[in-house]
Amino acid sequence: MRRSGRHAAPSQIQNVAEKASKAAPAMAIAGVLVAAPQAHVAAGPPAKAPTLVVQTHTDALVIHHEPTRRYIVRRGDTLSSIAQRYYGDAADWSRLYQANRSVVHNPDVIYPGQVLDVPDHLPAATTATTPSHARSTELTTSSTLSGTLSCRGLEELWEQAGGPAGEAVTAASIAMAESSGQQFAAGTVSERGYWQINPNHGSLSTYDPLGNAKAAVIISDDGTNWTPWTTFTSGAYLGRC
Repeated sequence: MRRSGRHAAPSQIQNVAEKASKAAPAMAIAGVLVAAPQAHVAAGPPAKAPTLVVQTHTDALVIHHEPTRRYIVRRGDTLSSIAQRYYGDAADWSRLYQANRSVVHNPDVIYPGQVLDVPDHLPAATTATTPSHARSTELTTSSTLSGTLSCRGLEELWEQAGGPAGEAVTAASIAMAESSGQQFAAGTVSERGYWQINPNHGSLSTYDPLGNAKAAVIISDDGTNWTPWTTFTSGAYLGRC
C-alpha cells in the first residue's frame, strides 16, 4: 500500500503538467479571438466621421440657397415687360437690370435667346451700384425748359437730367433729328417727346421734358451708346446742333 502511493504522485504531477501545457495554446488562441473584435470595434467610430462632415456641409448649402429663376428672352421682350410679369411693377426693370449686369450691358438692348436671372428677391437699389443720376424714373417737370426747344435748350435739359456735359451736343442733335425739338412730338408707334422714347420702356416713355431727358440718359447708358436711335445709326443727327 505504501509503495503504490509513492508511484501515484509522479503520474499525477505529469498529468497536471500535460494538461497545463495543452491549455496554454488554447488560452493564447482564445486571447487572439477575443482581442480581434475589440480592435475592430475601436477602429469603427473614425470611419463614420467623413459621413457626418458631408451631411453638415450639405445642410449649410441648403440653408444659404437663394431661389433664382431663369428666363429666356423672347422677341418683343423688354426689361420693363419682364419686371411687370414677375414683380407686378414695370418700374422694377432697373433693379432687374442690376441683377443681370454681367449679361445686359445696355438696359435698352436685350436679345432673343439671352438667359436672364429673375431672383425672387431683387437687389435693393443703392447709390453704390447706380450712376450719379440714380437712373430715376421720377418725372419732375422742369419749370423753365418745356415746349419747343432749341439745341441749347435741349443741351441744358440733358444736363439737368444727369447726362454728362461732354455728350450734350450729341444728345441735343439726336433730339432735334427725332422731334425737331418739340415736347409733344409723337412717332408712328407712339414714341414720345424730344428723344422719341418708345412705349415699350414703360414709364420712361413720357412727354414730361425732364422725364424724357432722363429716359434718354438711361437708355443711352450716360451717352455711351446711341445705337437705339435710328437717327444716330443713319447719321441723320449730324449737323443738327
